[in-house]
Amino acid sequence: MRAQSIPFFALLSAGLALAGCSPDEATDAGAACATGETRAAIVTALGFTRTTEAGQAPGFDLDNRVSDGSDIASCGKKDFTDPDGRAGVDNQLAALVPEVEKLVGNAVDGLVQGAINDGQLVILMEMGGVDDFQNDSCVSLAVQVGEKRPPSLGTDGVIEAYQTFELDASAERSYVEGARIENGVLETGPFGLAVPLALFDVSFTLHLHDARFRFSIDDEGMMQGHLGGGIVPQEILDGVSQGAGTEDLIPQIRVVLESSADLALDEETGKCQEVSSALQFEAAPAFIRR
Repeated sequence: MRAQSIPFFALLSAGLALAGCSPDEATDAGAACATGETRAAIVTALGFTRTTEAGQAPGFDLDNRVSDGSDIASCGKKDFTDPDGRAGVDNQLAALVPEVEKLVGNAVDGLVQGAINDGQLVILMEMGGVDDFQNDSCVSLAVQVGEKRPPSLGTDGVIEAYQTFELDASAERSYVEGARIENGVLETGPFGLAVPLALFDVSFTLHLHDARFRFSIDDEGMMQGHLGGGIVPQEILDGVSQGAGTEDLIPQIRVVLESSADLALDEETGKCQEVSSALQFEAAPAFIRR
């Protein structure tokens, strides 16, 4: 049974877009958001980003400032430039991953990917109100975990496209309206994003604050790009602490994470509460059964 379209996605998008618009603008925005199809996809690859040899890092400008390492608001952390030349990129986690791997080994990405391929980590995406995958002024994006089941893999070891999955009704659903597609690249504004992860022998949900998506969509519907946002160190520590044999690692990981916080400054303590991050992902077209 193929995925069903979700008409209320378009209605929600239209309602949000109308706020603050002039009558003419509202009419145009409403028309753009109230039409189109809903398309689903499954995340086939998910991994942590890292800094390049040139000191660059992919990601997003999460705090709307370019920090040179001297400003208090970023707790003295210098922003990156991404490989495409965008300045002000907040992604302190990219510099931390190699340090964390020194503590836990080089299997961080492999653990996540193994859970995806085994069907223990089923991350589903739905784009609503899509009229054109090349240029569309108003689409929505939803992210939710699917029920666990082994997917069919191709000869390249990657999840095959156009399989059918079911949503996990008990899982958090993240949703944002007003995203845009320009020249085949979809980009969202900030929203709260729940990202499921599988590390060591535990699965847990990581919440990204003021999260963004940026990803390309090719002619076959395959997607590739990044998601990013601010993460609270304690949430990672709480998740990882459930794993067997991690007790001795927690204090070291805590120091590494908390010393790199660069977002959500607490003016009373003078400390930042979140670490900026970006993950890279790939996704393939899929169907969702309801």
